[in-house]
Amino acid sequence: MASSKLNQGQYYIECDICNNPINFKCKRCFVNLCTTCVGPHLLSKSENGHNVVKYNEQSNPEVGECLVHPQQQCCSFCKTCDIPVCVLCLTIKHKEHDTCELSEKVGILSDFITEKNKQLQSMRSKFETVLAHIIARSAVLPQVYKQTKSNVSSFARERHQDIDKTEKAMHKDLDHMQEKHSDELLKKKREFEKIEKKFKSLKQKVFSLAKSKDVSGLMKLKLEIENQQVPTFIEEIRPAFFQPCMMNESLTSSYLGHIETIASHRLTIDNLTQGDKLSSQLSVLDVPIVLSTIDTGFPANKTNNNRLYAVVPISDDRFWAGGESKEVKLFDVQGRLQDTLIKNDIGLHLTHLNENVVYIDYTKKSVNSLKESIDHTCFFIGEWDSYGIACTGAGDLLVCLYKTDKTDSKIVRYSSSGDVLQEIQYDSQYQPLFKRAVYAVENGNGDICVADWDKNAVTVVDNLGIFRFSYTGNKATKDEIRYCSLTTDSMHHIIINDFLHHKIHMLDRDGRFLRYIIPDQGIKNPRAVCVIREGELLVGECITGIIKRIKYLA
Repeated sequence: MASSKLNQGQYYIECDICNNPINFKCKRCFVNLCTTCVGPHLLSKSENGHNVVKYNEQSNPEVGECLVHPQQQCCSFCKTCDIPVCVLCLTIKHKEHDTCELSEKVGILSDFITEKNKQLQSMRSKFETVLAHIIARSAVLPQVYKQTKSNVSSFARERHQDIDKTEKAMHKDLDHMQEKHSDELLKKKREFEKIEKKFKSLKQKVFSLAKSKDVSGLMKLKLEIENQQVPTFIEEIRPAFFQPCMMNESLTSSYLGHIETIASHRLTIDNLTQGDKLSSQLSVLDVPIVLSTIDTGFPANKTNNNRLYAVVPISDDRFWAGGESKEVKLFDVQGRLQDTLIKNDIGLHLTHLNENVVYIDYTKKSVNSLKESIDHTCFFIGEWDSYGIACTGAGDLLVCLYKTDKTDSKIVRYSSSGDVLQEIQYDSQYQPLFKRAVYAVENGNGDICVADWDKNAVTVVDNLGIFRFSYTGNKATKDEIRYCSLTTDSMHHIIINDFLHHKIHMLDRDGRFLRYIIPDQGIKNPRAVCVIREGELLVGECITGIIKRIKYLA
């Protein structure tokens, strides 16, 4: 039952069909009707007929009428049959049934409806974000396809006239795809607008029945909320782009290129509204303290003297380190070497999954895992080259990929078995999110934080891949960030290594600069970084090969 504000302190109840003020109500169907809608309602098919009466706003019965004996008001609730009943019902059909006071059931229903409505309303912000994303993509989709067709035409003009037929066929396919994708986006837009309208309607109905003892109405509202369908995933709509073929002079007249379609993936959006809980509320130390230093002993690169690249914790007091060798070393926080494993490539990027060290084999373009002395290929990445890799809280892998010519970059979410779960590449305007993504990490609130070397920026998207914000440095000091790696902590801070400026930037979850983390002993060319304990960082200095254990929260 929806209500709208008429004047200060006055409300009228809307028709359930057209939202006009109501004049009638159907007691059989539990719907409110205006003068326009009552006629069609009476003519509609109904096995039990209709019981339409005039609606008097001033009469607001606190107790509903019995469904079996319309002249009687309900006085109790039958738990056995799950319906409100009147005195006659209690003496006949429900005599031996388990019953309770009507007010008891009203309280239970009201509490249930209130809680369910809160859950639905809490989802609105996420759906509003998705809706805005869809609307933006719908608006720009024609320009994207127009530009893609322009690229096709530009490339075609450089070739012989005998490929005109192929060009026209591609235009036709692109027009068809544009129409299809536009229809799909419009359908999704309408779907989310309908959900948004339904949420608003439910909120108004709950308000109207908040103080009512109309059990029938409350039960109808309970059933309506229980049956409210909420999408658990969104099918990502990704447009086709033109991919020119690699031409051979002898085959110029035979090939133009092909339309490259990008695979879509279902992105689950259930449980998105559960508030993320911070595990602590520690304060930041004015001067962070270096608790210990650990010399990893990796050799120096002969060209740039780089030694240390990656640090991955496996517990509160042990971590793996990777550097300029094929060795991966396990240390404790006191700096004692616990184990050494050999892998197929240098330790540029490491992560940890299911008690195994996971890394990128850049030569084979594969994701490998190390357990004891066994180097196992988990899956192959494909044609794209790779940079960073990170494990998520759900046990998925985020891999930073780029084309060999470095014209495109993206983040791909893989399952542990190598299935592609998500690709993050374009914003709502179908513009590239990244130039060269090299590090990615999942924050505790579900966001994905990505370090982009070519942009000298950290780009943050939500778990659906929708752009949230980008950080390029402390605006107050105009201090740009350069060559960054990053991590997050239990308070959802984003912690970014600034390689060239010898400092660490600390942001809140929404990208606001908080402060620099510079320990009492300083840091030099920080590259590897991770949280080892609550309030403690491990920061690896790339050129010295030293890891500093830094306490920054108290």
